[in-house]
Amino acid sequence: MARPSRIDPRPFLKLALALVIWWASPPVVRSLFKDGVYELQAPFISAQSHIEDLGRYWEQRLLRTKEGMMAAVRDLSRANQALNLENHELLAYRVENERLRRLLDLPPRAEYRMLVARVARRDLNAWWSRVTLRRGAADGVVAGVPVVAGENVVGRVIKVHLHTCEVQLVSDPAFRISASLDGTERAAVYQGTVNRPFDPPRGIIHNIPADYNFRPDNGGMVSVFTSGAGGIFPAALRIGTFDVSTLQQGENGLFLMADVELLPELCSMEEVSILLPIAPPPLEPSLK
Repeated sequence: MARPSRIDPRPFLKLALALVIWWASPPVVRSLFKDGVYELQAPFISAQSHIEDLGRYWEQRLLRTKEGMMAAVRDLSRANQALNLENHELLAYRVENERLRRLLDLPPRAEYRMLVARVARRDLNAWWSRVTLRRGAADGVVAGVPVVAGENVVGRVIKVHLHTCEVQLVSDPAFRISASLDGTERAAVYQGTVNRPFDPPRGIIHNIPADYNFRPDNGGMVSVFTSGAGGIFPAALRIGTFDVSTLQQGENGLFLMADVELLPELCSMEEVSILLPIAPPPLEPSLK
């Protein structure tokens, strides 16, 4: 009768020793190890995203007819002409705004450089909390800068790697920002909340003054914007909207709160913009 084979305990001892060394290591060493492992994975994440973009390109190339492509080019050309006209108008407004600020001896406003970034990865377990972008320290990205889609807030960069960065979404419960209602100077506090997998993204607006005079934009909907306080997000960026009928007393009973409907495209966005701050030029001395 054959003897039963004995299990070699050495692999388990090695695993236990590795776990003990890992737990006993200083947090700095563990953080460096995690960053190193992520940097090794980063090229594969970017490559997978590029392959998906290439697949979409060939899908459109094979499915769309020549006439459809020509029509799309004509529409794009018309849109570019309209955008060029709007850009000239915005430049004229900017020059006039800077002239008035110098006349009033106001401090210069913070300016930003826009960096377009593709979404490289989005985990199902953190769908409403984190996204990974195909931009990193090599492109000048730093932690803490805002991320937007048009005039809408997407989130902020919380971790930067060499060629990628991680973004905390505006829907994440840990995301907080100073906000204003309907573009006024009355301040409130916006915070993300727990979102269900297939529901539209939502957040919460806190500390709404009880005596606030609501002027809904459309029916009973009130817009929520960034206030610019804190110097991270520029003012007048759209966070979302809420219905006046959903207002309720806050936890302390002194302020109001409501549920905020966020950008619907937050669920399926593929391209965003990172706002990198530019040091403002020194203000010219006013003439006395």
